[in-house]
Amino acid sequence: MKINIENLTYCYPESKGRALEDINIEIDAGEVIFVCGTSGSGKSTLGKCIAGTVPHFYGGTISGEVKINNKPFSSMEHSERAKKITVVFQDPERQLFMNKVHREIAFGLENVGINPSQIKRRVWETMQFTNILELWDMDIKTLSGGQKQKVALASAIAYLPECIIFDEPTSQLDPLASEEIIGLITKINKELGITMIIIEQRIEKCFDICDKILLLKNGKVSFFGKREELYELDTIETDNYLPLYMRLSKYMKQISMPISSRETKTMITNRSKEMKNKLIPESIKTKDSKEILIKISGLKVSYGNQEAIKKINSSINKGDLIGVFGPNGAGKTTFLKAIMGLNKYSGSIKILESEVNRLSSSKIGEILGYVSQNPNDYISKDTIYDELKFTLDNFNKKNYEIIDEILKELELFEIKDKNPRDLSGGERQRVAIASVLVNKPEILLLDEPTRGLDLKLKQNLGNILRKLNNNGTTIVLVTHDIEFASEFCNKYLLIFNGEIISEGSREQVLKDGIYYTTFFNKLFRDIDPDIFTLNQAKEWLNANE
Repeated sequence: MKINIENLTYCYPESKGRALEDINIEIDAGEVIFVCGTSGSGKSTLGKCIAGTVPHFYGGTISGEVKINNKPFSSMEHSERAKKITVVFQDPERQLFMNKVHREIAFGLENVGINPSQIKRRVWETMQFTNILELWDMDIKTLSGGQKQKVALASAIAYLPECIIFDEPTSQLDPLASEEIIGLITKINKELGITMIIIEQRIEKCFDICDKILLLKNGKVSFFGKREELYELDTIETDNYLPLYMRLSKYMKQISMPISSRETKTMITNRSKEMKNKLIPESIKTKDSKEILIKISGLKVSYGNQEAIKKINSSINKGDLIGVFGPNGAGKTTFLKAIMGLNKYSGSIKILESEVNRLSSSKIGEILGYVSQNPNDYISKDTIYDELKFTLDNFNKKNYEIIDEILKELELFEIKDKNPRDLSGGERQRVAIASVLVNKPEILLLDEPTRGLDLKLKQNLGNILRKLNNNGTTIVLVTHDIEFASEFCNKYLLIFNGEIISEGSREQVLKDGIYYTTFFNKLFRDIDPDIFTLNQAKEWLNANE
């Protein structure tokens, strides 16, 4: 399916600024387009325009035209467009309605009027194609995040659409599940010829499978072209949207784009043969504090007959900035919720020597700040400013001057009077974090805080967390973003199957990892196993010029 977007401009209702402005692009049938850009740049809005939900569902004012096979949307019925284009969201639970897997896949087909005689075959063939036959009669609420995303993807394929739009399809998934989804997207494109539009902040995997890159900035097209053309540009802004191995190759002044990380590794290996100086990077040191803020002993948490946490013994000391890793369903979120007193548990969790289940929620809230995976949990007011003020008012604090300080640090100050419901996913994530940071909690618990954030905003968030940590805030963050954690955390927990299987420093936990390590440790481990970050890799190269 060929898609033409001509002079597309869009404004959300009651918004003064343009979410999209003068977009002109042409997508050929069967292409894979990777859409990237900063948080709030218009990526998801563009996806909504192509899907037709803008302006038909969201309202607002629109000009220009979207055409499918040279036929304008304005001359198409909604049902015709729905059969041709479908969307897979970042949160699969937003689009899963039925109780059983096979019923969910059939549900969409029934809604677009597919002949009942065809539905059964479509459902079974789709499950076979996506390799989820064993899930066919399972209750959807029992599935893991990766399995739910596969079901959402299967539901989209069953339509036999001509285009599928993916909005952050891997943002909530662990490394293995992410690879499975990207592999499935590649398979769909190659075997079924479906046009793919992927909106994603995780660059590494999407970049390698796409035909073209669309880079948006402030609602406008900043770049649209092939991967090689993006690599040849020489700006900090465009370099941020290259995979890590390409960024390192550019630093090594490699003119032509490497086709894989293997090529970059070969260049590094050749450089190492002439190595003069071994870089011995310093570990990120935990503050020398023996003050235990949280003591966890024999912790167990169950949901019905299912044990989510089997037996955890650990302690969180003052000054810790802890990164918690593990696959989906390992018990990471349950671990944080138990500390917050949100889950019933057996064993012991003591905060400042007081048992959590004996503390009132208000007392826990004075000591701990918690940001869940879903930023919508923190949105109840009509402006961003009022969201932060609401937190302070709840704790009878009147130091409102801190609101602007936090908003500026998280680059939300310019839109502080905007309704949070009109924000992008990444912007809402920052609002949720800001609404907790404003209270300056002694202990901060974050569940996937970098989800939906671009590289610059992640760096800003990391710097804010480090500053808070240096000023005395103890932080525990659950994340799939190991590159981020390796740069900013000083202690790590690896959780599998409800148990801590590794705990300690970066070197103790991440070195020699298979999935749970950084890209640069994999790249350099045969040369210097103490390299974990891009900056360390650059230091090594500088030391051996």
